[in-house]
Amino acid sequence: MSNYLNNLRVLIGTRKVIHPAARIIIENDRGEILFIRRTDDDRWGLPAGGLEEGEDIESCIRREVQEETGLELHNLQVIGISSRPDRESVIYPNGDKVQYFVVEFHCDQWSGAPRPDGIEVADARFLPPEIAQDLPHHEWSTFESLIYFQTKGQVRVR
Repeated sequence: MSNYLNNLRVLIGTRKVIHPAARIIIENDRGEILFIRRTDDDRWGLPAGGLEEGEDIESCIRREVQEETGLELHNLQVIGISSRPDRESVIYPNGDKVQYFVVEFHCDQWSGAPRPDGIEVADARFLPPEIAQDLPHHEWSTFESLIYFQTKGQVRVR
């Protein structure tokens, strides 16, 4: 959890907080997607994270991907904005409630090789896009945003 969110939790306890965040689809030249296996629930997912105090959203996703996978991102593209409470609300095992406001990105150029941080991420590797079918719905819908963006040339807002 971020320092910013930790500081809020001291004041508000487990009450729901609306938190800006970013999520990204990183695609290699073979059409494979970078998935991460989280240490908290042992599930595959997309790199993502919450905005820190004093940070803009692009810096947020660059930092999160660097911390979690070691990759340095180039050529970022915003593909969607997801703010639906029914999809972006989470209750964590400790009772903390969060409703995320997520800016979704796509990237097909980076430097470095995927390496998990061992703290939040147990594994990071490029896998076939079909893995996305097993993601939680809010993460899976990022692929819908990518298809919408590639088809219509517009950012998908929902």
